[in-house]
Amino acid sequence: MDARRLSLLTACAATVFLSACGGDSSPAPAPTPPAPAPTPASAFTQSATWTFALPAPGDSLCYDVDAKAEVPGCGGTAWDLKVTSTGAAATLWTNSGTSGSGDGGAFGGPFDHTWTELSAWQDGTTDPVNGAIPATLFFPDAASGVFTGTNDIQSAAFEYGVGGGADHLLYPNYRVFLVTTDDTSAATTSAGDVHVFQLQVTGYYGGAGGTASGHPSIRWVDSAAPATVRTATLDASTDWVYFDLVNGAEVAPDGAWQIAFNRYNVKLNGGASGGGGVGGFVGGTPAGFYDADGRPIAARFQSATPADTLAELTASGLARPASAADWVTDGTSSSLDPAYTGTYPGALDYGWYTYYPTAEAASAAGLPAVAHLVKADDAKASLLRTGEGTGYARFHLNGIAYADPADASSRQTWTVQFDVQPSK
Repeated sequence: MDARRLSLLTACAATVFLSACGGDSSPAPAPTPPAPAPTPASAFTQSATWTFALPAPGDSLCYDVDAKAEVPGCGGTAWDLKVTSTGAAATLWTNSGTSGSGDGGAFGGPFDHTWTELSAWQDGTTDPVNGAIPATLFFPDAASGVFTGTNDIQSAAFEYGVGGGADHLLYPNYRVFLVTTDDTSAATTSAGDVHVFQLQVTGYYGGAGGTASGHPSIRWVDSAAPATVRTATLDASTDWVYFDLVNGAEVAPDGAWQIAFNRYNVKLNGGASGGGGVGGFVGGTPAGFYDADGRPIAARFQSATPADTLAELTASGLARPASAADWVTDGTSSSLDPAYTGTYPGALDYGWYTYYPTAEAASAAGLPAVAHLVKADDAKASLLRTGEGTGYARFHLNGIAYADPADASSRQTWTVQFDVQPSK
């Protein structure tokens, strides 16, 4: 066999798994990879930027994210975000509850997610990690008082989802609240025209089938006659319901009421909520509902009934206010207006911005050595429901600029950036 033929046979043996000798030696075509899954279309189809000069202390500005315009006078349901000047900075509010006539609200804490994290969301009604968001987690602005708590729903009378996971129920903690009709009186028992009631919230569901939310149940006694227990269930599923504990009846907003409910929100007729002079005080919490760190004990919440917590309502050893100054009257609160953290004279974190009360604190943060400066934290963000109740907007405070950076009292210009899921 000549050398040329031997070389051809050797080459053929070496490549037999690729092609037949004497045939096409081209490599087989690579398999076609599967097409990537389509990216879901984002419902946040619009964006808006609101730049405004901070108004005079106590004055407010309101913005409509759908119209991308300010709303003069902050009237109606169209506006979505309100900014109220405090002089040194501002507070933020939604068109809901105590702040407006709309169906708005703010999701969560409000800083449960950063701007980067919220920017990855495709829909304002769905958390990409935890799934669909119940409407009740968009919190309306509300009265801040003795019924305001530090839990996720800011309630001192209810806990939410104690079972975790798919548990989206509200559970009463059967805490006993004292309610006085005269917050200027140190009296802790009823006398003359002054009434002091002991009250428990015992449920949240009712309606025709007994399972509709927004139907709080209460029971109460007058401290002058603690053996007489009265009860009521209110339909507060769509608006505020005002209740007269003296006569045990619903009344008009301008009537003689002491307590009012809007879903699980509660206010008293005093302070920022009304001129009735009503104040509250926490008398006690039944044992077994919370652990030593204040965390809810799920088994107790899920097994508790009004019958096995009645003794706490009529107990004579409840905590009492030591003086008239200890009665708590209502202020106002919003999930968009969190309490600050930090310790003076260091930097104080107000969530949307950081306040530097001293020149030393400002200098340590790389700012001009000027006391009372504020600086935006553009990583913090929140999600709100629009005043119409059908749209959503994620937003963050993108910047605060001073007319004179060396003068903390000079005019501030704020810039708020939105991604908008339009109202329907």
